[in-house]
Amino acid sequence: MKKAQDLNTVLSTLLNTFEYISTEMKQYAAPLFDDYSLTEMHCIEHIGKLQDMNVTKLSKSLNMTRGGISKLIKKLLQKQAIIAYHKTNNQKEIYYKLTDIGQDIFAAHEKIHQEWNSQDLKFFKQFKDDEVKIAIKFINQYTQHLKQILKEEKKCKSTKSEMQH
Repeated sequence: MKKAQDLNTVLSTLLNTFEYISTEMKQYAAPLFDDYSLTEMHCIEHIGKLQDMNVTKLSKSLNMTRGGISKLIKKLLQKQAIIAYHKTNNQKEIYYKLTDIGQDIFAAHEKIHQEWNSQDLKFFKQFKDDEVKIAIKFINQYTQHLKQILKEEKKCKSTKSEMQH
């Protein structure tokens, strides 16, 4: 039981650290980011990296609901960070691409990621390949475990809801 407690403590600390870093990075980031949430910046990042992004693709890549993505898209359109377009062979589907403002945010965001990756590489060098493999295996398996729990919870809630009606 101690092992599980220790791992949960480490994971909780890691999550808190990521939240802290996000908050701190935003304070010291380019003034360009002032009007954008972290989620908006990640949406811009996905649109900048992948072509022909639509609500469905963004929903999957950001692991958000389509409704959440629609609200996010609306904000980014209002801020003129993205524009909507149709393909000539598909007038029904709406796609999104970055404007000049969106490109500036994307570039600044990428620069921050590169700086962090450079610092991370220095830190990661202290670990042996087999230690890294174990860490990756643990994180991947734990992620799958959490997804399975959430899937079962969703199924259970759905069943309860059906029984009440």
